[in-house]
Amino acid sequence: MGKSKNAQAGNVFVIIMLGVVLFGALMFIVSRGVNESPQSISDKRARIIAADVLSYAQKLERAVSRLLSHGVSENNISFENPRVAGYNYAGCSSADCKVFDPQGGAVSWQSPPEDANDGSEWLFTGGTCVADIGQGGAGCESDGVSNEELIAILPNVKPEVCTEINTRLGISGIPVNAGGGYSVTKFVGAFADDEMPDNMDGLSAGCFDGGAGQPGYHFYMVLNAR
Repeated sequence: MGKSKNAQAGNVFVIIMLGVVLFGALMFIVSRGVNESPQSISDKRARIIAADVLSYAQKLERAVSRLLSHGVSENNISFENPRVAGYNYAGCSSADCKVFDPQGGAVSWQSPPEDANDGSEWLFTGGTCVADIGQGGAGCESDGVSNEELIAILPNVKPEVCTEINTRLGISGIPVNAGGGYSVTKFVGAFADDEMPDNMDGLSAGCFDGGAGQPGYHFYMVLNAR
């Protein structure tokens, strides 16, 4: 009878210890989930996304070049699309001047790949210049000369993707923007002095840290240097 009670007590002790171990393992997994950023992605995933972003940006650049080669004025290029409003304007009233039309630039609208950024859509602006690209130099954002580029912007890129994009472009690290950045004004046929990303001189594409003035990491591709 004594042996039976001892065996039962031993079994209860084992069950209790097993519960303690399982509870500890559960708490470890939960704590890891809390401490690890849900925004982080693997290096492999970052490489795939960076390749997709660059590939699409290059398609956009070729589409703009195609329109210009067909005689479309740079002021008549339209980024009207089925996803983001605000790009439709009277300067482009036919399909042949639209980037996202089979009879124009022949590029299909694509939202950024999942995990590329915070979900923000592509932005197309004519209010940003890049020093030493086209005719603009230092101070081109406020020189009163119409030398702003036609630029595609992918805002709020994840840092892992930003790093991989720059690696592929041969850019060391992630340049930090001290005060300028990029214009958020959508392109509807007009170019205007507005912004210039710092430390990106001579780079027709790249990803930079927006700093205090424009928090986050942002990728741009010059579609038409001016």
